[in-house]
Order: sequence, then C-alpha cells, then structure tokens
Amino acid sequence: MECYLFDEPTYFFFTSDLPQLLYYSHVPTTIIALLVGLFVFFNARHLLLNRLLLLISLCFSGWTLISLIAWTNIHGDLILFTWPLFGVFQALISVFSIYFIYVFLNKRDVGFTLKLLFLALLTPVLIFAHTDVSVSGFNLAACDSFGYEGLAYKIYYTGLGFLAMGWIGALLIAKYRKAEGSFRKQIVLMGIGIESFLFSFSFFTFIATYLTGLGIFPDSSLELYGLFGMTIFMIFMSILIVQFRAFNAGITTSSALIVALVILIGSQFTFAPNNTSKMLTAITLIVTGVTGILLIRSVKKEIAQRKEIERLAQHLEQANTRLKALDKQKSEFVSIASHQLRSPLTAVRGYASLLLDGDYGPLPQNAIEPLQRIEKSSRLMTYAIEDYLNVSRIESGNMRYKYSDFNLKDEVEHICDDLRQDAIKNGLSLIFRSDLMSRGIIHADLGKTVQIVQNLIHNSIKYTKEGSIKVLVRDDVVRKKIHVDIIDTGIGMNKETLLTIFQKFERADNANSVNVHGTGLGLYVAKMMTEAMGGEVKAASDGDGKGSCFTITFPLAL
Repeated sequence: MECYLFDEPTYFFFTSDLPQLLYYSHVPTTIIALLVGLFVFFNARHLLLNRLLLLISLCFSGWTLISLIAWTNIHGDLILFTWPLFGVFQALISVFSIYFIYVFLNKRDVGFTLKLLFLALLTPVLIFAHTDVSVSGFNLAACDSFGYEGLAYKIYYTGLGFLAMGWIGALLIAKYRKAEGSFRKQIVLMGIGIESFLFSFSFFTFIATYLTGLGIFPDSSLELYGLFGMTIFMIFMSILIVQFRAFNAGITTSSALIVALVILIGSQFTFAPNNTSKMLTAITLIVTGVTGILLIRSVKKEIAQRKEIERLAQHLEQANTRLKALDKQKSEFVSIASHQLRSPLTAVRGYASLLLDGDYGPLPQNAIEPLQRIEKSSRLMTYAIEDYLNVSRIESGNMRYKYSDFNLKDEVEHICDDLRQDAIKNGLSLIFRSDLMSRGIIHADLGKTVQIVQNLIHNSIKYTKEGSIKVLVRDDVVRKKIHVDIIDTGIGMNKETLLTIFQKFERADNANSVNVHGTGLGLYVAKMMTEAMGGEVKAASDGDGKGSCFTITFPLAL
C-alpha cells in the first residue's frame, strides 16, 4: 500500500517537497537530546536520575523518528503501524518527566505506590495503541491518518502532558519554598526547562494534528515548532551540568559537552537546505557558543573559590578540633585541681570554725579577728572552687541530676531563713513572700535547685550596699509555670551587662566597687543547671544603681 501521489524519499527520509523547517526541527533537536542524554548516562550510569533523563531523550527520539516517517515515507502500511506510537511516546515522555522531577527534587527513588500510579496512567495508551480506539483507518490520497484518529485517545495522551505540567509545577513550587542556597536556583532552571518542553511539545502537536484532522490546516507543520522545546530543555540541562555539576558531572566533562554541542550545531550547515535554515543554525550556534563560554568561565572561577573555601574550612576544622581537645584538657585540669584544693580548704575552714567555737579552749582576743578572716576567706575560696567544679562537670557532660517532686515554695522559704542572718550582717533586710494558686510542686533536682536559689540570693546580698532583698514565689497555672523573683536594691546593670551577665567569667562593670571576690561563674552555672532541668533564668534592671531582678522559672509538676 503506497501513497501514489508522492515521490519515494531518498535514503528513506529525504525529499524536497516538504516544509523548510522539517529537518532543522527534527534532526538537530534529536541529536542534541541524544547527546545530552547519553552524555549524562555514561557519566554516571548508576544514578537513577541520569537513566531517567536518557529515557526521556530516547522517547523523544522515537517520536521524532516516527514523525519523519510520517512526513517523508510513502509506504502506507509502515505509516499506519507507526502512527499509534505518537501517543505511546508522548505518554511515556509525560510520565517519565514526572518521575524524573520526583527523583531530582528528593534525591531518591519514588515509592511502589507511585510507580503503580505511573503504570496505571500509561496502561490505557499501551492497551489501545494498535486498535480502532487509536487509529481506525488511513487516507491513501493524503498519506496520513489525521482523519481517523480517535479523539478520546488523543485527548487522553495529550492530557497526560498537561497533567505532567501541573503535577511538576506543584512539586517544584513546594520544594522551592523549603529549599535553600544554590538548590533553589537549580529548581528554577529545571522548572523553566522541563515546563517549556512539555508545554511546547504537548500544545503544538495537539493543536497542529487536531486542526489538520478537521481540515483547517493542510498539514501539521505547526507541530514542528513544538520540537524546539526539547532544545530549550537540554540547554537548561547543560546549564545545570556546567554551573551546578548536576548529574554528578565534573568541569572537564561539562566543558566537553559544551564543545560537542557547538560542533553538532555547526555541522548543521553542511546539510541546511536553504538560507532560512542556515540563519537559524547560525543564531543557535552563536547563542550556544557564547553561553557555553560564559558558563565555563563562571564555573571555573566558582570552583576555584569553592576549593579555597574548602581549604580554609579544613584548616578551621582542624583548629576547632585542637581547641576542643585543649578545652577538654583544661576542664580535666580544673576538675583535678579543684578536687585537690577543696580537701585542704575544708580542713582549714573546719579547724578555724572549731577554734572560734572554743572547742580547743579560750582564744586570746587578738587571735579571734585573724581566725574570722581565715574562716571567711576559706569559705569564699570553697564557693569559688565549687563553681569551677560545676563548670568542669557541665562542659564535660558529667553533671548528674537526681529528679524528684518537691515543694519549691517551702525550699525557697527555708533558704531565705538560712541566709537572713547574712543579710542582716550586711545591713539588709531579706523578705520572703509567696503568691501561689497551686501547690508549687516541681520535678527537678532538689540539691541543685537549692544551690541555684542560694547562689542568686547570695549574689543579691553581695552586691547590695543598702536596702532590701525581696524574694517572691508566684505561679501561672494557665501556662503551668512557677517563678522565683529575687529583687534587690543593689548596684543594678546597664543594657550591655544584661546581654553578657550569664556568660562565663562575666561580671557587671560596677561589681568590683562592691565586692572583689566574685569569679564570674555563679550566674553561668545557675543558668546552665536551670536549663538542664527544663527551666530558665532571666535578669532585668532599669540601669546602674537601680537594683536588679533575677527570675527563676520552672514547669509545674502535673
């Protein structure tokens, strides 16, 4: 069965009585698609993403092959057999494109359920391809089957293309919102490339063939413009390969791809049939060449910068590792030294206390004051050593917490009773109040909670020259929180001090004017221990000389 009104093509495909754009739209786009697809595949064939891009390229090449057969061949049996494959290849391109984008965005294969869905979408096209549902006849005079195509079948496989566009667009937008850095640029480039391809390919092929089937167009030459979408897609793939080393491609192989594309496009001059084709080839060659050169230069510069950053990052990591080792050694040294110092100091403090209490008999009057100084100094030194030990335990991760339920209000009240004499000795009043709607039970380490509250009240006593210290225990049953406010009329803090007061070895600028014995560790230890138990410590002050308020917050136990 031959189309008797047409001449036999030369070398199966070549004939002169065809649209000028036919070979330019089919041959270069097919070769470019195959070149990029094979290049990506052989560069890293183990990657699923690379294999999917090759499948898209092969399906597109299959479509262009049967399109050339339909345009140039006069053997009706061959054309009729290949005609249904238009829908098969177009459906495969749509589904493989969705699959491709899933893998590109998530860096992994899709699940079994999604694969079943892809197969379900393809099944009608595959089942009805060579049936009357697809093509029911052949027009020997026109040498085509436009008037015999099943409209429902055609709408279905074309609809898959538009479904793929919407599906892919939704995936790209959702991922773009979550992505960071250069991957956002990659998503944009991929989106422009693949959406341009799917739209031009699906839209132009459907409109051209549908209107030709209705007799509005004499032939389907409009579809030729739709094939350039593949060139756009492959250009964007090349940009991703060169600029972002997508598909696991290096700069050398990326440069080779650009050179190969330029050579390929330039070779089209050898068989360009007319001036229009030559002009289009020249424009494509110039755009590809200039873009390729700029991209390669940009990427080489970026790679050099990245290598320098990696080198600096490696040095920084080595220095950081060394600092961590030194910090660990420091903590171990502090721990050992503190333990060694605490034992003799405990003995000094104990014997001084026994002497002052008269356990060794009456003391001369002139010996009492020196012993009191010894006892006070050893006590302050013991507090300092305890702070160093706590810091060492916190930084080494050896701080242990024994949790239990207890009444915070009762414990704070007992602490105030114990420290009231110290406040009175310094000419201060220590006032305790509570305003609770709950029982005030918390789940924390009792000993460490007592230590935290003692530390903060003791701080207020040390840095308050005159006035009072008020301790208020209050709760918020709605938020299930309990607060301990320690409000003093002491030296206060400025805004700069409030920002750093809880850091190690930090003290208020005016602290030495009142007390020179602080280590700058007490508040740091209090904050770290409180946070470890699920609470928090905050400081507030209206400024220097205007007093301070420290607030300890814990969750109420249910």
